[in-house]
Amino acid sequence: MVAVAEAYAALDEGLRSWGELPDAELANAHAIFRPRRVPARTLLQRAGEPVEHVWFIVRGLTRMYYVAEGGAERTKGFRAEGELVCSYASALRGAPSRQFIETLEPTELLVAHQPAFARLRARHPAWATVLGAMTERLFLDEERRHRALLTQDAAARYHAFVTERPALAARLTQRQIAAYVGVAPETLSRIRAETPTV
Repeated sequence: MVAVAEAYAALDEGLRSWGELPDAELANAHAIFRPRRVPARTLLQRAGEPVEHVWFIVRGLTRMYYVAEGGAERTKGFRAEGELVCSYASALRGAPSRQFIETLEPTELLVAHQPAFARLRARHPAWATVLGAMTERLFLDEERRHRALLTQDAAARYHAFVTERPALAARLTQRQIAAYVGVAPETLSRIRAETPTV
């Protein structure tokens, strides 16, 4: 269990890793973010529902996913310690979320209401720098993911994932990795059997 002071220190460190924020703005962030602890498999956001919260992950792991026709889950990405997570594109449009967000592990969070966070970031120009850096990183990650889906086969995508993000891969089940790589679990089992050293 993370102490409250430690949780806010993690928030400060996470935000300042993207850009310099004055102490007063960090204090304002503390005022709107509240600690919450949830078990694994908790849905933080449901598709079709309004985007009401922004979550900061103090300890734990989440995934963002879509449900395709027929019920198959397609994982968009993962967020872990030190990262913010929300249905960002939907929040920008003021539209219902198109994705689900769930915890994969027991997770300790700081949560803010999305409207309060929007007001916070509008009050000081330093937030534009911080959120701009976050948005740029999201864009680059999305571009890399789309390029891989369009130009690499499943085996190459799997090998790239476990090579580039071994610590994350170690925290995931094979079914979760398959949903991210974009293959059926059976296909991933075959790929792993053909390359047992990975």
